[in-house]
Amino acid sequence: MKNKVLIVSNPLNHEGGIVNYYNLYFKYFASNDFELKHFTIGSRAFLFYRPFLKKILYPVYYFFDYFRFVITLLLDTQIKIIQLNPSLIPVPLIRDGLLLFTAKLFGKKVIVFYRGWKLQVFSKLHSNEFLKKMFNWLYQKGTQQIVLASSFKSDLLKLGEPTLPIIITTTAIDKSEIVIKEKGTDKRLNILFLGRIQNLKGIEEIVDAIIQLKDENKLKYFRFTFVGHESRVGYIQSLQEKLSQNQIYDDQVSFKGRITGQEKYEIYALHDIYLLPSYTEGCPNSVLEALASGLFCITTNVGALNDIIKNGKNGVLIQKKSNADIVNALLYCQSNKEVLNSRIENATLYSNEFDIRKIIFDFNNIYSQLTYAK
Repeated sequence: MKNKVLIVSNPLNHEGGIVNYYNLYFKYFASNDFELKHFTIGSRAFLFYRPFLKKILYPVYYFFDYFRFVITLLLDTQIKIIQLNPSLIPVPLIRDGLLLFTAKLFGKKVIVFYRGWKLQVFSKLHSNEFLKKMFNWLYQKGTQQIVLASSFKSDLLKLGEPTLPIIITTTAIDKSEIVIKEKGTDKRLNILFLGRIQNLKGIEEIVDAIIQLKDENKLKYFRFTFVGHESRVGYIQSLQEKLSQNQIYDDQVSFKGRITGQEKYEIYALHDIYLLPSYTEGCPNSVLEALASGLFCITTNVGALNDIIKNGKNGVLIQKKSNADIVNALLYCQSNKEVLNSRIENATLYSNEFDIRKIIFDFNNIYSQLTYAK
């Protein structure tokens, strides 16, 4: 009988990078020694566009989920490993902290896979001796910590001495879905943003950069596509109105809404540059998908992006909250189109490096080391 790994995350029909990651993970996971079991915690998918109701129901769901968690551990003795997926944000840390403490009481091995990182929270933990000791005792002692960026690892080491070496990994793609095409005949550079349409992703800086390009008579060299659902009703319309007021229309900038499945990968293949000037990230799936599709990436220097993006080779790193940096990076690409010439070579390299099968192989080794360690 196989040992079980209980993976705790948002419902798998929810939105977001963690859910996308684990849907792939469950789809392709195969092991002679381990079986996966999912456990749902957190807000439900139907509350995604109901923030007020979400706040009211969150505690109710949490206590219900915690009770189910205890019952699950009592009834299923084959569960050997609990894999938690918090972000370094107060609510997830408290939520998963209780689960972590309970898992240790049951004698389970625990993996803490940090998915998001807020520097303000790290600074608070680091500056408060009591909070630092509590975090170190609960999260770092006797657990296998996994992070998405070398900077996250450095931060954890400043908070205490972990029992086990911290492992750095990435999120993942399914390389079988990737569509790779040579650059088309369009002389303009096609720029893609794909993700949630919200200010934290740098959307407003992109719009301001587009207006700046228009004012400098350089917008003619580019065409922009936004793919994704809006963070609040009417947000996309307000962006379109701002562009329209500056005589910028759909033939230059288009909003496609949310696109998934094979159509999403076709969208990547039709573009030359991926643009993500986000304020904060872990290791965004969209950047891995863009690299695996052969796109040159312009991103901010946040999260794992400093580990992944190599200036001039596969992308350009810019400062966050700077539309001027976006403009300069785009004009650099327009003046140095040879940086886009490694499209097929890069796509082959990154589609293999970030493939979910490779990630699963690495996790199987982690599970084995935890389970059979003396």
